Amino acid sequence: MDPQEAKRQLLVLRARLLEQDEALSESLGISLEEESGEESSDQHSADVAAVTLTREMDLSLRSTIEHLLAQVDRALEKIEEGTYGLCDRCGAPIEESRLQAVPEATLCLEHQRALERQEEI
Repeated sequence: MDPQEAKRQLLVLRARLLEQDEALSESLGISLEEESGEESSDQHSADVAAVTLTREMDLSLRSTIEHLLAQVDRALEKIEEGTYGLCDRCGAPIEESRLQAVPEATLCLEHQRALERQEEI
């Protein structure tokens, strides 16, 4: 993939991720009482449970966004370094089809799979 085209795509993705992160930050800044619409002493346990579940999902999504932002930032660094398209682990070229599908990829498919297997443990 052309590094300049990759940079353009990565910057668009980065902006989108930052918007989502900001929206989640605002959502997470609302107290449980405000979100459920009741005073804490009068809250029904089902309402609190639903709000808590939503918050947990938002926190999980926020973690995913932060991880993706780190990947995007690393790919942008690699463009600046002139190493975009090379695996961070072995230095081999990352498959062109992989870069087309996942421009933030910094690992070849073999090393990405190995990393994912480690995370499952």
